[in-house]
Amino acid sequence: MPEEDEANFDYTSIFQEKEIDDAKAKDMSEKFGSLLKVITEDARQLSEYLVAESSMVTQICGYLKNILSELDLSISLSHKAVPEFEKCKEIILNPECHLIAVKKDGSVESRSLKNYPPETILMVVWELMPKLREEVSLYMKRVSVRLNFLEMINEELKNIQRPFGTSQEKPVSEFQEDKVKEILIPQSSRQNV
Repeated sequence: MPEEDEANFDYTSIFQEKEIDDAKAKDMSEKFGSLLKVITEDARQLSEYLVAESSMVTQICGYLKNILSELDLSISLSHKAVPEFEKCKEIILNPECHLIAVKKDGSVESRSLKNYPPETILMVVWELMPKLREEVSLYMKRVSVRLNFLEMINEELKNIQRPFGTSQEKPVSEFQEDKVKEILIPQSSRQNV
């Protein structure tokens, strides 16, 4: 029996004795009070951790929902990622960040990932990350190809429009001012100006 248990065991006898030893009662009270303070401090710290964990879960699930919906991505998960669904036929995380379990009898259970315990969320995210990396990489390649085509088209259109740009060399205001001068001021007067 560990020392701490022995000490507590000795003190339990104080409640069974007919006469209470004042020194023993005071010692027990001090140790019990000290133990309660430690438990209270741990409970306070636990409360802070739980609030932080809840906030983190909400943020992570929000980020996942944004990413999955932007990519319009549903990902099948293995049964080891969500042990509570090990008897299901299929487990899917959809673009709305809902965990969908298709059971063997054909019934479907769907609820938001953020409503699961943090341990489940961690296991899902752990399995999801390699698949997400692949999808983001593929998406990046598609965007890169589009960007290359757009840059090529932009450059060619810029080259094609150059011959038409001669009238564009002067700013519009200067061009209009020259036309107004030609119309309103006779040529002989303009030479003096």
